Amino acid sequence: MRKISLNTHLFKEIIFLENVSSTMDVAFKLAKLGRRNTIILADNQWAGRGKDYRVWFSDDKSLSFSIIIDGKDLKKKSLITILASVLVRRGIISYLAIPINLKWPNDIIFKGKKLGGILGENFDEFLIVGVGINVNTTKFPPYLTDAISLKEIVGKDIDKTKLLINIINEFSINYRLLLEGDELLIKEWKNACIMIGERVRFKSYNNILEGIIIDISDDGALVIVTDGQRRKIYSTDELILEENLRSIWR
Repeated sequence: MRKISLNTHLFKEIIFLENVSSTMDVAFKLAKLGRRNTIILADNQWAGRGKDYRVWFSDDKSLSFSIIIDGKDLKKKSLITILASVLVRRGIISYLAIPINLKWPNDIIFKGKKLGGILGENFDEFLIVGVGINVNTTKFPPYLTDAISLKEIVGKDIDKTKLLINIINEFSINYRLLLEGDELLIKEWKNACIMIGERVRFKSYNNILEGIIIDISDDGALVIVTDGQRRKIYSTDELILEENLRSIWR
């Protein structure tokens, strides 16, 4: 273990570990011991996980880290993944100036391909934001047919440390907006989300309905209008995607 110093008003250091089960696991243990505003960075995760504890692929060329945040003042805990994804997107764009989109509930997208993901977990006194970005990876497992990396996009190796610092700076600068669940961040997410306005089919009890995605609700659900009624979707498992629609995973 080693520590990397930071020069932001909120985050002062990064705890760097070479091999961990998951940065989320380490962050949780440290948070239970009272650590706050701390970043856990790992070169390798042998049990990385995404949403709903699905397996998350990462290697030493990926950027994998978790942020421990004091959760007592967070006003919209259910939207933490949405809010955090906006700041991660800003960090990538400000460093590389490439067009990045977002997809509900937690994906970072480049031209329809998955560049990474954000995982927000809420606890009584703290919350943890996990971030995984495909940075310099060029060979993905066969099952990740829609994955892409920053190196593949820009055609050269990316400095992972500089990218990380850029993202952390966005969290530090916009920390108050994050805590308040500011409408500016929510609007920015909607503008960046590739799913708003799409027509989808979804499960409702034993029925299959069709509607148009129009919004996200205050509790983080996807809002779909069907037959003039608004319905909420809380899991990608409820969506039925047609071949001409984008795939949703993790």
